[in-house]
Amino acid sequence: MTDKESLLAREDNFKDIHFDISKVINDTSLFMEENLIRITFNSDNPDPIEVSVEKYTNFYRVSYWDGYAVNEFYDYQLLNKALKKFSKFSYKALDNINKFGLK
Repeated sequence: MTDKESLLAREDNFKDIHFDISKVINDTSLFMEENLIRITFNSDNPDPIEVSVEKYTNFYRVSYWDGYAVNEFYDYQLLNKALKKFSKFSYKALDNINKFGLK
């Protein structure tokens, strides 16, 4: 059974995560559309740190890109699980920025 819920149905959850992140890192952006939500940590890097969740036909894919070499993604059938992983990836990005800086 696959959850068919639109990402925008949980818009407030994504905005809350972005708000928490933006209190620490001012230069972030939140992109939202029906099938894609993305937080980007803006920097001079042409390929910046990014956390996203994308809705496909049968699953939600949550991705983390560290801006250099680490790309992780997980697929979930339920939006609640995808939202939890999106949150974990967002705070993981914030922790890495606090340790290594935003380049």
